[in-house]
Amino acid sequence: MPWGVPEAYLAAANSNRSYAILQGRLSFDERRLPRPPAGNPNAAPPVTQFRGSFNGDLLGARDFDQAVRADVVIEVQCMGPWCGKAKSGVEYLIFAEQRGRDLIVRFDPCGSFAFGGDVHSFRKQVLDCHRGKACVPLAPQ
Repeated sequence: MPWGVPEAYLAAANSNRSYAILQGRLSFDERRLPRPPAGNPNAAPPVTQFRGSFNGDLLGARDFDQAVRADVVIEVQCMGPWCGKAKSGVEYLIFAEQRGRDLIVRFDPCGSFAFGGDVHSFRKQVLDCHRGKACVPLAPQ
């Protein structure tokens, strides 16, 4: 199924876990990212975690109006030879899971909770969902 910002918003809103919605820049050592072994691409580790940092804004009651600088845990999931894609220094819209004192930023090969690229469009989609406007998931193709 297609996965976009509305799907992530609805998944987070309907989850029994807590999420912080963030917009800003992630920084981390890209050498920590998992790479499937050349000899056996299906032997990539299922989950790789390492520390990074976030600098940006947190979604409050009505807008992204709370400045945040925080250490985060980057969690990259792999399924066989396919691993989530993450880039350091890129601006993302992130649904970070709160686990105790940690903010977990997940990247997986299918439906990620971190969206890079057209962050301003993603931000509008989140604000529409958050403010009770249209929060329409993508239609299956």
